[in-house]
Amino acid sequence: MSATDAVERLVERDVFRTDGADELQVADPFRETVEAHRATLSDHDSADRPEAVGDLLGDPETASALAAAEVSDPDFLARYVALRERDDDLSATQASTLAVVLGQFETGRPRDESAPEAFLSVDGEDLLRLVALHDRCVVYAWREDCPPCETIKADFDELFADGPPGDVLPLAVYGPDCPQLLDREFDVSVAPTLLFTLHGDVDSRYVGAPTTEGLRAEIQTLRERTLPSAE
Repeated sequence: MSATDAVERLVERDVFRTDGADELQVADPFRETVEAHRATLSDHDSADRPEAVGDLLGDPETASALAAAEVSDPDFLARYVALRERDDDLSATQASTLAVVLGQFETGRPRDESAPEAFLSVDGEDLLRLVALHDRCVVYAWREDCPPCETIKADFDELFADGPPGDVLPLAVYGPDCPQLLDREFDVSVAPTLLFTLHGDVDSRYVGAPTTEGLRAEIQTLRERTLPSAE
């Protein structure tokens, strides 16, 4: 789900409203709901927040998934709960993606000049959360003044012209914004680097610019890989 698609869905669900200049703003009733959940979750210890989310949603499976992914940030979780309450049709993974998009309206959008159109640009902390919560991700780490990065952007724009496969979440991160996190968590120290993650772990990687066919093959291989829990 690209940032554009995500925002359109949030508008449809009355999470956003437009002012006289057609600028998006978080709707006041939704903002109040998020703030109430943030206060409730902040009263819990970090380790207890996933269970508190499960209680609010009546969904113990969600609590287990959040605990396993070590997701405990009360701001993210408050947005996540409010979105799940607002839209019964949202899957847990869709809600986590939309919670990140919603948070970017408060904190600001990460750099995205060389991010392919279908990719969601994220900061380092949101990258960790989404990789941990989604079964399959393609992570693109880029930097400025990088001709291979522009090549990868063009290739992905061609491959995902009709949108990415529904079972793969494409994420872009500007490497110089979080170099220590990328090195520590993903062993990424140069750009461009592509990571293909499976159930929270790096399944394969590519440093530099692969061919378009190479990208297509890696994505297909990732989609066909069996999740660890199913092996």
